[in-house]
Amino acid sequence: MDKKKLIKVEEIVLGTTLFIFIGYGMYLKQFKGYDAFQEYIREDGLIEYLTTLFLLFSSLVCIFRAFHYRKMKKPLWILTWILFALLFFFAAGEEISWGQRLFGVKSSEFFLHNNIQGETNFHNLIVEGKNLNIMIFSRLMFLCLFIYFVFSRLLVWKIPFIHDLVEKFNLPLPGIQHIFIMLVSSFMVILIQITRQSELHELSFAFVFFMIFLNPARISKE
Repeated sequence: MDKKKLIKVEEIVLGTTLFIFIGYGMYLKQFKGYDAFQEYIREDGLIEYLTTLFLLFSSLVCIFRAFHYRKMKKPLWILTWILFALLFFFAAGEEISWGQRLFGVKSSEFFLHNNIQGETNFHNLIVEGKNLNIMIFSRLMFLCLFIYFVFSRLLVWKIPFIHDLVEKFNLPLPGIQHIFIMLVSSFMVILIQITRQSELHELSFAFVFFMIFLNPARISKE
């Protein structure tokens, strides 16, 4: 299925690094207690900043690819990677509330009254009594990521229309190594068995998509 069989060195390094960070979180929860784990994943802490950094790295890779495809005169490919660049830049900004706490900026009245944390971000907004973070950024995103990592390769391989669509827009697909890293990291986070696991899930998301954008899989119909 994949034209490239070998795992790149940077993927081994990044995957191992991700496992170490999550493993350390497991160690803290198991042997140091709840407070130590909460300190590890706190807002404006190491995990949040690492997540933001790799979301930004992903956005930069997308921009680089868009410029590369501009030379090849591939307008639909350019559009795809510009949209991904904007999406991951937005995700990075949301992760740190657009630098609000970092630069000591106060929230506007709108966010103070409509954001569950009173911060300048959209994923914690309350709309008609419903939390967007749960509705869109948790449930819907989980469903999309589940389909993407578990079924996308099979769908592209078996259904010509989907394969042609992926080729037409140059949509990045996960390689076997990316799926493995995502599944293992998710399993490790679940084993922590604590309410606030989302920060480590987000870290996995940032690391793995950075790897996918660096080395997307190529799936044939054969």
